[in-house]
Amino acid sequence: MPPSTTFDEPPEFDVGDRVVTTDPVGRRLHRIPRGSAGIVVARTPERLIAVRFDSGRVEHVHPASLAYEQPGADGR
Repeated sequence: MPPSTTFDEPPEFDVGDRVVTTDPVGRRLHRIPRGSAGIVVARTPERLIAVRFDSGRVEHVHPASLAYEQPGADGR
């Protein structure tokens, strides 16, 4: 289980963490829908999280728009 954070700060994600979006992200016409899964590939100096989504797209996402992916029945 990831360490807890204060309520006013989003969690810190590390490279390799599996995450899902809690809001749609990206440009209006090419948004990645809420609930899309991906893996953290980098953290930017602006405190954004670079995520490679399972669709293959990479987006820089604010940490407040991400949550840790819950393990499924297959253990992932």
